[in-house]
Amino acid sequence: MRLQLPIWARKRVAGLTVRVKADGIPAGASLEITDVQLQQGKLTTGPTPSVQELGVRAGGGRQYRNGVIHEGLEVVALANGDRAAPVRVQVRGQGNVRVGSFRFGNVQGTAVVDGRAGTATQGWGRAPMVTERADLWLPCKLDDRAHMRVQWDEMGD
Repeated sequence: MRLQLPIWARKRVAGLTVRVKADGIPAGASLEITDVQLQQGKLTTGPTPSVQELGVRAGGGRQYRNGVIHEGLEVVALANGDRAAPVRVQVRGQGNVRVGSFRFGNVQGTAVVDGRAGTATQGWGRAPMVTERADLWLPCKLDDRAHMRVQWDEMGD
C-alpha cells in the first residue's frame, strides 16, 4: 500500500512525527512499515518501492524501470548486476530532454537511445550504462515533464 499526501506549512518545519493507525486488521495479523519517503517541495518524485516490488530478478534477465521525469530529477534505477550492462532509454514528451549524458535534443513524441545496439532515433552523447554491482544514476534536464522507460539485460556471472 502506498499513501501519498502533500503537507503544506506556512513557515519552516522544525520537526515532524509520523503515526500510523490501522483499523480492521484481523486478530493475529500484523502490520509492518518498511519504507517512508518524505521530500520537500511540490514536485514529487513518487514513492520509493522496494526491490521486491519492482520485480528485480536475481541472477540476470531483462529489467525494466519507468516513470515520469521532470527538470532536476535525479533518477536512481535499482540494479546491482554482476557485470556492466548497456541501457536502452525511451522518452516520450515534448521539448529539450537530457538523460544522464545523452542529449536527446528537441523531442516531439518519442525518442530512443539503445546502448547495446549503438543506435539512437535522435540526439547525441553516450547511452547510459549500469555499472558492475551498482545502481543506475541518471540526472535529468528537460523543458517539461516526460515519461521515461529504461531497459537492460542483467549479465550474470
